[in-house]
Amino acid sequence: MKKSLFLTVVACAIVSSAISAHEFFVIPDVAKDYKAGDTVQIDALSTHYFTVGEELEPAEVNEVYAVKNGAKGAPLPLEKNPDRVWYQTNYRLTDDTPTIIVGNRKGGFYCLFTDGDYADGTRAEVVAANTGKTIATARYFAKYSKYYLNPNAGDTSFSTPLGHDLEIIPLDNPAKIKKGIFSKAKFRVLYKGQPLANAEISATYDYYDYKTANAYAQTGKTDAKGEVTFKIDNSGLWIVRISDTRPSAYPDTEEDNIAAIVVFNVK
Repeated sequence: MKKSLFLTVVACAIVSSAISAHEFFVIPDVAKDYKAGDTVQIDALSTHYFTVGEELEPAEVNEVYAVKNGAKGAPLPLEKNPDRVWYQTNYRLTDDTPTIIVGNRKGGFYCLFTDGDYADGTRAEVVAANTGKTIATARYFAKYSKYYLNPNAGDTSFSTPLGHDLEIIPLDNPAKIKKGIFSKAKFRVLYKGQPLANAEISATYDYYDYKTANAYAQTGKTDAKGEVTFKIDNSGLWIVRISDTRPSAYPDTEEDNIAAIVVFNVK
């Protein structure tokens, strides 16, 4: 269950004006088991605080859709919720087939200034805006998120890559991941379809630390196969997150930064 509007306001109040890029992820409004015929409210958040909305970017830069039986569905209509500071949509389960809800913060450009502030746009666009500030870095970014809805213990599709530039693949079926002293879950990270080794990756769960920006309960590094294991010692919504920054493939741009998130519910 997500935090109240009061906590959302608290979270926003402790963020400085010169912020780094927000995370973008999709989560169910209520984390529980769903069955055929149920309608699930899906929330799309841009934030530094897990499950607490912080920023409302233009709706057109956000895409949310379902993947079922390997097929991508049409984009789901997003409705702005200004009180909760997120977008939301409804998805109806027509059957019991395991479904992946996918969020994509479409790729774009922004520039970081030497004073720590930033502006959206390419280097040329920001220069043309005549901000009077010095650009430190021009960056391309994109963000991907997945939530495993209605997982099934007999399903194998959870480990099939969706083809994102950066993607976290559960190697354990989300339906079988349980809370426990010795419980663990393994994940593989892919960059453009290939294992990403020696990359820092983090994991946390709802209510771990909702008052601190970018707070994660655990951190680790992927091994030579791009794999990492986290302890699963709490129930509820879990998030596993990774970000990759490297020299840009775009002209007049120094860095490419891509982030990926996977969310699942632990009983």
